[in-house]
Amino acid sequence: MRYAWIIGIVLVLTACKDKTSKAQDDTFKKTELLQQLADNYILPSYASLQQDVTSLATSWSSFDTQATEVTFDSIKTQWKRAYIRFQYVKMFDFGPGMEQNLSMSLGTFPCDTAAIESNITSGTYNLSAISNYDAVGFPALDYLLYKMDAYQSISGNTARKKYVTELIQKMKSEVDKTVSSWATYRTTFVDGTSNASTSPFSLFVNNYIRDYEILKWTKLGYPLGANTGNVKNPAYLEARKSGIGKELLRANIHALQQVYHGYGMNGKNGKSMHDYLIALGKTTTATTLEKNWGVFLTQIDALTNNLETALNTDTQKMIDLYNAIHYNTIALKTDMVSAFGILITYSDNDGD
Repeated sequence: MRYAWIIGIVLVLTACKDKTSKAQDDTFKKTELLQQLADNYILPSYASLQQDVTSLATSWSSFDTQATEVTFDSIKTQWKRAYIRFQYVKMFDFGPGMEQNLSMSLGTFPCDTAAIESNITSGTYNLSAISNYDAVGFPALDYLLYKMDAYQSISGNTARKKYVTELIQKMKSEVDKTVSSWATYRTTFVDGTSNASTSPFSLFVNNYIRDYEILKWTKLGYPLGANTGNVKNPAYLEARKSGIGKELLRANIHALQQVYHGYGMNGKNGKSMHDYLIALGKTTTATTLEKNWGVFLTQIDALTNNLETALNTDTQKMIDLYNAIHYNTIALKTDMVSAFGILITYSDNDGD
């Protein structure tokens, strides 16, 4: 009888807790969060990426018509602008982005230089094949535009020009299709507030966390040798030829911070994941995450501009940054996700 009395109290307390949590969840309108995200961040960011990739295609066309070092430098300028802009949308690897495999087709690195050279030499290739994901996109252009004697090797080689032309055409086509599809998908996204694994809200949270972990491993962990006994692997650095890896890393962290806080790319801010955590009474988690974004950016700013140089001269600073991002995974992937009532459905093998 005594045990039944204790169990009864536990059940009552649990029920009260569930009701309180449900009430807090009902008070916060996730529709407003998703609407803010779609209208003030995702759509403007994709529109900016589309504009930048279009400018890249225009610059390439000018070079193809009249190959000069000036027109070649213009290509590199537009490539860099578009690559940085890509950091702000690659976390949305669901819906239209997933239909085009945009994250993989535009951002798989390090690129396979042997595959690129083989494709150019043979003249026979399918750039949409999975086997060519590491021979296309921004990383492939990093190699082609910044390798030794890049200007001479491209301007004087028809096959090389053809390959770059098709790379950029593919990128533009995929971005255009993604932007067009989002105009229709927006309604589905905004209305998809349930916690079901296939709902837009769940897909968004999963891909947000996944992008964070991909950043942790690919931009820092692998180059630092975090999984190879601390043996450094500079070949894994992003944008190694151009040396803009630090700018890409910073942009990626900044993008995650912007989305977390509900900051719009068009200057309009609104309901956010941070607000949702506060509404759920998870102030400690919200405060931790709010503080850590700023800490990461400060640590990145303290690194030498070229990450390959930093890998050798600022090794401890890079390790400290990696560790800080690594330890923050608990707040994001465990505490925040648990508070939201979301299940992590993507696979990872890093053990967090």
